Amino acid sequence: MRLGNPFTERTAKRPTALDTAAAVGMAALLAVVSVDLLLAAPLQHVPHPPPHAAKQPPLVIQEQGNRPFGGVVMHDPTPGSTATLSCDHGYVNWQIPPHPRKLPLLMVHASSKKTWESTFDDREGFRDIFLRRGYSLYITRLPRTGQAGLACAATSYTVAYSDQSRFNSWRLGLWLPGQTAPTWYPGVQFPTDDPRALDEFSRVQTPEFNAPENEQIETDALAVLLSEIGPSVVLTHSSTGIRGWITGFKSTNVAAIVSYEPGAYVYPEGELPASIPRADGTMQVPGREVPMADFMKLTRFPIQILWGDNIPSQLDPINVGPRLTLDSRRINLVRSQLFAEAIKRHGGDAEVLILPDMGITGNTHFLMLDLNNVQIADLLSEFLKRKGLDRR
Repeated sequence: MRLGNPFTERTAKRPTALDTAAAVGMAALLAVVSVDLLLAAPLQHVPHPPPHAAKQPPLVIQEQGNRPFGGVVMHDPTPGSTATLSCDHGYVNWQIPPHPRKLPLLMVHASSKKTWESTFDDREGFRDIFLRRGYSLYITRLPRTGQAGLACAATSYTVAYSDQSRFNSWRLGLWLPGQTAPTWYPGVQFPTDDPRALDEFSRVQTPEFNAPENEQIETDALAVLLSEIGPSVVLTHSSTGIRGWITGFKSTNVAAIVSYEPGAYVYPEGELPASIPRADGTMQVPGREVPMADFMKLTRFPIQILWGDNIPSQLDPINVGPRLTLDSRRINLVRSQLFAEAIKRHGGDAEVLILPDMGITGNTHFLMLDLNNVQIADLLSEFLKRKGLDRR
């Protein structure tokens, strides 16, 4: 005897007049309720391609998935307890196109996983652009954030009224204290005519944990992931720039690092450059010293660092207070040049691209989400081709 599925199988019967009347009444009631709910519901952000976006063919994915990676198992120290906690792992989403290129792209987020996904005006981001170009993609959640939020130690979130400071730091323009609305930079590569884009910009960041302990936990997990997926091109951004360098110490599966506006750098012991003056009168250290053996591991693969627009080229006393972040970006750019010089001095391959010097203007701190992100993606494709990293 076959047992049917009680949720999908029903005994057929002829409808009666009472059944028909009840059905008609229920349909009328649902229609009224649906109209009431529609009128009462607030308007939602329905994704739509902007008018200037080119129509794309369907995106074809051969395989996709998601899972944790790395981490440890922590044992309860209470005498007699056998309880454990699986923690400090990362989480990765992957997508593989048909006939992929040999080397995947490992995308490591900083303040937002949004970095590598769709743009603020619903165009395709780096994820979809590079899937179309034949690259397998692995997009991470770092330990102690988001889907990888189970930590082996306590974490905390402190409320900070930071919408305006992030606007300044990401270089969309200036939003100074007392102003109810921002002033956009002329020609900024952000959808300034879409208020929903600015609202989304203010909501996509997640808390970051940037203590040395977190750097080690995150890069331990990334090294495990690289051991599982094999040689990969690592993309980093902002605060994960330092994670890229440290991961290069820990894994032989780093085929290249492309870093977008990274914030921290390393130098061999005894070779730390002189401190750099900042507009607020402080002296900023160019980076940190690491053993020569570790630094030399960064010379095994090519490195590219990219910078957007509206970064001061000189120290300007006006860039203090809420504008201090601008001078900090200037210093980070100088640091990147010193770092690249150190890599090349020790036989490595590193280059720094300043986009306005190349005639590419208006880019923010999030170059890969800007209006010209296809042009930014083309720079990555060109780099990978030039270094022989785009083979099928």
